[in-house]
Amino acid sequence: AYSAVEDAFTIAEKMNAREVEAIHIFAGTLAGRSISLLFTRLGLTFDKIKDPLRRKLRSLPTGKTYFGQKAQEIIAAALKNACYYQRPKLGAIELFLAAYENDEFLQELLFSLDVEEQELKNAVMWIRINEQLRERYLEFRKAASFKPTGNMNRAYTAAATPLLDRISRDLTRYAVYGRLPMLVGRDKELNNIFRAVEGGGKSVVLVGEDGVGKTAIIAGIAEKMAAEDVPEILKDKRLVEISIPHIISSSTNPQESLLAVLQEIGRSGNIVAVIENIDQLVNTGSGIDLASVLSTELDKGYTFVISTCTPQKYSSTLEQSVLGRQLEAIKVEEPSRDEAIIILESKIGAIENKNKVVFTYEALAAMVDLSDRYMRESMLPAKAILIAEEVAHMVAKKGKEWALVAKNDVAAIISEKTGVPVTNVEQKESEKLLNLEDRIHERIVGQDEAVNAVAAALRRARVELRSDNRPIANFLFLGPTGVGKTELAKTTAEVYFGSEDAMLRFDMSEYQDKASVERLIGGAGEPGLLTEAVRKKPFALLLLDELEKAHPDILNLFLQVMDDGRLTDGMGRTVDFTNVILIATSNAGTQYIQDAVQRGENVEQIKQALLENELKQVYRPEFLNRFDGIIVFKPLQPEDVVAIAYLLIQKVAKRLEAKGINFEATDEAVHELAQKGYDPKYGARPLRRVIQETVDNAIAKFLLQGKVGRRDTLILNPGGKIT
Repeated sequence: AYSAVEDAFTIAEKMNAREVEAIHIFAGTLAGRSISLLFTRLGLTFDKIKDPLRRKLRSLPTGKTYFGQKAQEIIAAALKNACYYQRPKLGAIELFLAAYENDEFLQELLFSLDVEEQELKNAVMWIRINEQLRERYLEFRKAASFKPTGNMNRAYTAAATPLLDRISRDLTRYAVYGRLPMLVGRDKELNNIFRAVEGGGKSVVLVGEDGVGKTAIIAGIAEKMAAEDVPEILKDKRLVEISIPHIISSSTNPQESLLAVLQEIGRSGNIVAVIENIDQLVNTGSGIDLASVLSTELDKGYTFVISTCTPQKYSSTLEQSVLGRQLEAIKVEEPSRDEAIIILESKIGAIENKNKVVFTYEALAAMVDLSDRYMRESMLPAKAILIAEEVAHMVAKKGKEWALVAKNDVAAIISEKTGVPVTNVEQKESEKLLNLEDRIHERIVGQDEAVNAVAAALRRARVELRSDNRPIANFLFLGPTGVGKTELAKTTAEVYFGSEDAMLRFDMSEYQDKASVERLIGGAGEPGLLTEAVRKKPFALLLLDELEKAHPDILNLFLQVMDDGRLTDGMGRTVDFTNVILIATSNAGTQYIQDAVQRGENVEQIKQALLENELKQVYRPEFLNRFDGIIVFKPLQPEDVVAIAYLLIQKVAKRLEAKGINFEATDEAVHELAQKGYDPKYGARPLRRVIQETVDNAIAKFLLQGKVGRRDTLILNPGGKIT
């Protein structure tokens, strides 16, 4: 810090500046190692800032240089910041941040380089965490040389605990030797735990989803106990994790084994037990009742436990049990975005060293943002750490040591795991997105309004211009049967998600009674058909056929989906619908549409009339208002059916191509098929049957009779004759 201040004065003096200002202090820190690392993390280089810095420095008032009030305030702010984060001395990083926070030009300069204030603060925190980890390692290495190498019982415990030692892990011992991960943040949870323990030595259970950091909090407590930075009741104590599965599997009488272990803990007088997944003590089956053993011993008051449990297990198993009533529940929520980034920063150094790669801050933020958005089944920070491991391994395999891990590397892993395109839009894909209508029209004949609306929604989704808390798009397709509503849904699934298999189809005619709600979202403690399908395949097109036939309560469910992008299933799990394209088809108003088309009304007039009259009889206005698009499919004309016939013949040709056989059809034959397959009432539906009966059957006979071989060409002629 001293050299940075000295350099700041030198720079000001050389530029004949009258007073040392924030920009001089900022420039004075740039030679520091920590600032160089900060720039690497942020993807910045000195070349990007030198010209605007030089211009600004030259524009300042000139005169005899002195240290004024501004510079003193910046140094004071840097000192305050260093004290707040318990840094042993003032560093260049604190001066850099203080200069930035006190100068609008510096803020605008970094903003123009895509570095926002919170991003900079998180990256600065990363530098500090790395410094803390280095200091921590040196401390533990120094402390380890003074610690006994034998059994820790003699150092920490008055009485021997041989049974406990066999089925446990001494976390305080691990902490003494620096073998536990550093806990970052979680002050609220630690304070709640210490308050519960201090208020009469009450046992606690940390209630949180898998992956939110319950185990990390326990490791943090162990480290604080080893450092004596805990309430008096926890000082001079060991934190020992008991393995319940070990007790159950290694003993013919688990109750007696657990009792013996707890009695050893009682005799020692200074052991706090840790039990992960404490719900496994309740209803273990086979007549084993470990919960009552622990409950009885806790009643005696000679010890307390720190335990963990998931919210589902807590509410279904533990909360109403005798043991559950002895435990104070401490909620452990998923960390916020910035908290998750800082936690990840504390883990990333080990991942970098293991794989010999370097992460940028942009990649780090992407791991949190993209995993949070696209991997809703798991929790932060665990899922972001998992992505970090995988992306580091992927980049390391490319061969170059200490390569930079960028945002697009993270996006590639997320895309691979989820099947959703989240990488930057490249030129080739950009052209595809701009020409989506043409791609869709390769399978859909006519229906321009529907195709344009769907294509626009897909483009918005791909460049992330959609709402994060609603489905990608919500469409209501109206029109008679056989006009392409379902075919457009299938095409959309293929174009956006890569396959028709990404379509989840529910026929609403099967969900007409009130009990159907439970079938869709599940009853008490049971999964539902809809929620389970979306939970297992969160990136999908959800097709609701014949929506008008669904029970009104089911329509209310989908109102919530379109509003909030989520549902809670019968097991209490929140199921995410924000990566779903929701398409509902309806035959409501079909007769009106057909009559209006015959009268020559345009699509917009038909839609307006449907909204004002026909649809109001079936759906509530607030339900209809949730759709991004209500799209009217017009009845097919004879020329549309001819075009569809050509498409279906192409599909037949493609299937035969896989067998090495060419297939063609004369125009006369196609027109004949279209004529036979056209029905104003059922659209193109009969056409498929006609092609199956006329074309597929004839080809099947040819193949079975051995009349055609590889590289042969079959030609369909009028009358269904094949030559």
